[in-house]
Amino acid sequence: MLITTIQLHAREGSSRARATVVLMTSTRNTASKTTVGFERAPVAIKEIKLRPWQQEAFGTYRDCVLRGEKTLLLEATPGAGKTTAALVLALHQMRKREAKRIGIVVPTAHLKVQWARAAANLDLQLDSSFSNSTGILTGDYDGFVVTYQQVAQKPGLFRRLTPSSCIILDEVHHAGDGLSWGDGLRSAFHEASFIICLSGTPFRSDNAPIPFVPYDEHGFSLPDYSYQYSRAVEEGVCRPTAFFTYGGDVAWREEAGDVSASFVDELDYIGQSRRLRAALDVSSGWIEPMIRDAHEMLMKTRIDHPNAGALLVAADQTSARKLAKLIHSLTRTAPVVILSEEAEAGRKLKNFRDSDEPWLVACNMVSEGVDIPRLRVGVYATTVRTKMYFRQFLGRIVRRIPSLSSLQVAYCYLPADPTLTKLAEEIEEEIRHCVRPKSEFEEDFQRREASNDDKPAHPQWEALASHNSGINSVIVHGNQLTLFGGLSHNEEIHQVVTEKVAARLDERRTRAEEKAFLINEVRKLVNMYHKRTNRSHAQVHAQLNSAQKVKTQTACTERQLRERLGLIRQMLNRL
Repeated sequence: MLITTIQLHAREGSSRARATVVLMTSTRNTASKTTVGFERAPVAIKEIKLRPWQQEAFGTYRDCVLRGEKTLLLEATPGAGKTTAALVLALHQMRKREAKRIGIVVPTAHLKVQWARAAANLDLQLDSSFSNSTGILTGDYDGFVVTYQQVAQKPGLFRRLTPSSCIILDEVHHAGDGLSWGDGLRSAFHEASFIICLSGTPFRSDNAPIPFVPYDEHGFSLPDYSYQYSRAVEEGVCRPTAFFTYGGDVAWREEAGDVSASFVDELDYIGQSRRLRAALDVSSGWIEPMIRDAHEMLMKTRIDHPNAGALLVAADQTSARKLAKLIHSLTRTAPVVILSEEAEAGRKLKNFRDSDEPWLVACNMVSEGVDIPRLRVGVYATTVRTKMYFRQFLGRIVRRIPSLSSLQVAYCYLPADPTLTKLAEEIEEEIRHCVRPKSEFEEDFQRREASNDDKPAHPQWEALASHNSGINSVIVHGNQLTLFGGLSHNEEIHQVVTEKVAARLDERRTRAEEKAFLINEVRKLVNMYHKRTNRSHAQVHAQLNSAQKVKTQTACTERQLRERLGLIRQMLNRL
């Protein structure tokens, strides 16, 4: 197993100590060590253990620096630890590359303190209270943490603050949220020495280009490094997720009269949106069985994980308050309700994270960037059906706790809406942002869905009494299980899901799967070699074929693919 640590050492009794960053990498057959020295004030002895993917990301960053590039796009599935990875790169920029300071830009205000605390663990002091009105960064800070909105409001201020500085753009897809945000970012940071773009969900629901993100000729984003959810599950970095979808008949009243539809009925986008909205409306009664089952699973999970928590995300503040009251009446537990506009929202999130309260109800506040590893159960009670929001929500419940010895599974409860079901089935697939023009048909559908989901309901619209038929499907590792006829929810389903997850984590790859994995690793290294030498992919493969005396990679055995992987690594090391 690949192990990487970074150690910061300071000599005691010295006003200016020599600190070292030590990258130690060990595998079965090799061990290497890289030491970078720098002068700075005394620091306490620290050690940061990097996961294998974080070390790989550092290697990609190093190659970007050697090529003279000034931007890096790092994609990592929510919950994998991209904050630590980015801060290590920023630390290198400041200590070794002589960056003047570090600037971090985040989507929402409550993330500023979280980033500042993470940076403090690396002995980097960042001002999370930086004010545009004063524009003053005092000399005892290594940098600042601000929101995208702050930068868009005064790009000139941040341009003056950040020449020769390292910038981290957290969840960079938010750079296009405001009409002028992208232009403001480019204006503010075009003189920065290095820009690190981060994303756990590398796409937007629209087709607008994301600032600082490169795209290929087909309009798909090109990350420098990508760490996907499926690999994070296999490596024990993130929890696997079991999805429970619920069906039934849903009714509502609209201008044309009363409407009733089940989740298996084919409806257009507006019909699907109204069906989902009616199901999630407390007055319809449909959501009650799903909340009861989620609470029962939470209590089951608490046997091995005593302070495990559950998160329900609602569509808006009114829905959040109503659903919180419903949870209270069904479970006899009072949930913590956090609304993004509340002044005390950040404090309430921290208090919930450090408590053993069972339920959290929120809207928007926990869409991304919130680190509450004890969350194990999620209830998706919002009408938002975009890939980005869905995966951000899952990122709240998949963060693994290393000290917990029991098998950790995340449980997600959601309506059997076709779009949501598809997103659950695609959870382990790699997704790229695409800026290809959409057809008028697609754009019209998206406008209609947005007008229905994002605005208050028409006065004549109301949810009517609906029937929840219970679990419609169980999805684990992207596959629907068909083993649940007649099983009760509390024991048998939990057992079967646990067995399915354990089998996946314990299973060995088949030869075909292993060869596919090796081919993908070769592809990534060939692409790296191509970027560093400007030799075409075909030329690199031809060199490998010649060295191996094979006609094509397709004809390689598993042993030859391993040899090929070793050859391309040697070629990279010689550069």
